[in-house]
Amino acid sequence: MLHFIQLFINAIVNSSGDEESTDQVHEAPTSGFKIVGDNIDIGIKARYMRSTQFINHSLHYFNSFAVLNRINFQEYSNSPLHICFNEPKKRALLVLPSKQDDETIESNMAVLISRVLVKHMPFFKHTFDDVINWHIDHKYQKEMSTKSVVVSDVTVN
Repeated sequence: MLHFIQLFINAIVNSSGDEESTDQVHEAPTSGFKIVGDNIDIGIKARYMRSTQFINHSLHYFNSFAVLNRINFQEYSNSPLHICFNEPKKRALLVLPSKQDDETIESNMAVLISRVLVKHMPFFKHTFDDVINWHIDHKYQKEMSTKSVVVSDVTVN
């Protein structure tokens, strides 16, 4: 694991010298990173198994890599919220969606449904293709539109 973190730090420091990546390098120590991993299972079946040279193989690998956070989450607390309301009605108000939540969900669903209609129904595709919002606006869209800094580790067998 230590080797993996060292590879990640070296990749950040040795990134290309243009201005944007230099800004990202200066932000790197404060924004942190995530380690991502996934199992890779491959089954190879032999067509001709009459000799010992051709046999079935089951390969199991684990692929991992690190990704630099593009958004600085240090302003958020890691400690859980302690909700101390004795009245069930007050607890329910914290869990149930507010009017603003409903409006946000409705707006996002309108974008998603319009995408599906334009993509799969010919009438809508030819009529509304130029007015579809293909991206839901959000607070971090500038940061999320930049390319991720990724460091690959060796796939483990």
